[in-house]
Amino acid sequence: MDAPRESKSSKRIKAEYSELKLHPHNGIKIDPSNENNVYEWSFNINGPPGTAYEGTVLPGTLIFPKDYPLLPPKVRLVGQVFHPNVAPDGTVEIPILHVTGDDPSRHDSAQERWSPVQSVEKILLAVRGMFVRPFEENIANPQADDLLKTDKEKFVETVKQSVSMFAAL
Repeated sequence: MDAPRESKSSKRIKAEYSELKLHPHNGIKIDPSNENNVYEWSFNINGPPGTAYEGTVLPGTLIFPKDYPLLPPKVRLVGQVFHPNVAPDGTVEIPILHVTGDDPSRHDSAQERWSPVQSVEKILLAVRGMFVRPFEENIANPQADDLLKTDKEKFVETVKQSVSMFAAL
């Protein structure tokens, strides 16, 4: 009996994982959530220096669809991370996670959106980058967005409370 063939998506995911392990990015750590499931990863992102998130490690998950890379993975942060691009359930809303044609009212450029030439590396760098500069057109938490724009000191205080349990490693 022949062994089942490995899918193109799992091959791509494994290749990207191997590349990220071989050439890791400072401040980003990845691991499979389950050794038997390449479609689910855990990650930790160090809060970038000079931001309200500095000194914390922000944990999250990537859940890949079976037809990856045609569709992007779902990205969620663990816990109640107070950020304009993070929904209360932890779902991250940034341009690279949107497929062209998803929502014509979005203001993301086609180059910013997901396509099969994008990668997990680019997603993780974009997630880390959103802590430096939120994506203004992809608001998932209007309260965080309003507070950032109207009372930065209160925003920083609220962020510190939301991420206090995630001390830097």
